[in-house]
Amino acid sequence: MIAMRLRQFFVYSLCFASLFFFLACSSIPRENTDSRMDEIDSPFLVTGTNDSPILPLPSEEAVPSASRLVLTFGGDIMAHTPNFRMADYSMIYEDIEEIIQNDDLTFANLETPVHDGRPYESYPTFNVQPDYAQAAIDAGFDVFSLANNHTNDQGLQGMERTLAFFLSKEAEGVYAAGIKPAGYQGLTYQLIEKDDWKILFVAVTEILNSFTDYQKLDYVAPSASRRKTLFQELAQLRQENPCDVFVLSLHTCEDEYVHEITQVRRDFYRSLLDSGVDFVWANHPHLAKEWEVFTAQEEAFPHAMAMYALGNTISGQRTNPQFTKPETNRDYTGDGYLIQVELEKATGDSDFKITAITPHLITTYIDESKNYLIRRLNEGFIQELRNEGNEKWATYLAARKALMEKIGRKDVVR
Repeated sequence: MIAMRLRQFFVYSLCFASLFFFLACSSIPRENTDSRMDEIDSPFLVTGTNDSPILPLPSEEAVPSASRLVLTFGGDIMAHTPNFRMADYSMIYEDIEEIIQNDDLTFANLETPVHDGRPYESYPTFNVQPDYAQAAIDAGFDVFSLANNHTNDQGLQGMERTLAFFLSKEAEGVYAAGIKPAGYQGLTYQLIEKDDWKILFVAVTEILNSFTDYQKLDYVAPSASRRKTLFQELAQLRQENPCDVFVLSLHTCEDEYVHEITQVRRDFYRSLLDSGVDFVWANHPHLAKEWEVFTAQEEAFPHAMAMYALGNTISGQRTNPQFTKPETNRDYTGDGYLIQVELEKATGDSDFKITAITPHLITTYIDESKNYLIRRLNEGFIQELRNEGNEKWATYLAARKALMEKIGRKDVVR
């Protein structure tokens, strides 16, 4: 615990030091809000539950001759010792393959370098071999953010090896952003084509554990002046790369293991949307937070989302589940969400509508062989545990499910 607090002090000292490094110390000023940004109990959308889609009410605005795109957003793929000591990494993802193989693109934040010249390493400086990352790809993840506070854990060579691994996978339909090729200036990006859809993807981090060779990755200092420049860069990228959907991965400079979302951060994300981004997909806190769905006035369908954190998709942070105190804050590191979003547009058009949002609650389950496995946290799995006589885990996960379902969606008219 002392080590964790010392690390947090070190990381956030760097985070705040970066403000002075870039000569900009103030936060983004809060925007004036009006009726266009009111939080609402949406009159347009039916509230859904875990594993059930949230569908719009019938509307005359339903898209005729629609082209459809399904995106799934996950959280952090970590690699602690309990994860990489497993004999078969494919076991990690077996229970969610049905979800992430039946969409068009699945996004994850890979929070470790992939350096084939170094051994596996756990906290505080991570590293995995290609087979660990390949297991996630084989399971169905195909778009990766490589920009986070652990990107440079193995220095320049680690970033180069990580980038080389993902470049070798592009021919297989795997995409990544966040690490710059040699000599590259500006933000890296991917323009992904799926049928008649074009998806622009950018990944940035506003937090670093060290400044070692940080110019190699897409780092954006969390200062007012740098964020203003970021808005301009994102707007220019969209203008120069005509697309249907713009997804921004943001690794955030904020306290880990904290549920609250500041108004400054909400305003920052809305400014990102104003810059041309359609989906702000954030990670770093290692627990799930709410997500906001934005609908324009007089419209029946949403047009944008801000996901403040989706938690860990897989990690080894649940090493000591508090079976008698499931509400313990650290236990939230064992749960997360896969958010599946269905988009539609008229054939040949570029304006899409969000027609369904399906949240899938997931949990890290430790089996009798100490394998750390992703399982869908639903009544079916809890009953399966009870049928096996595993009442301890069944009771614990039932309580965790109830706690996690308090985290969810907020509808905003904007």
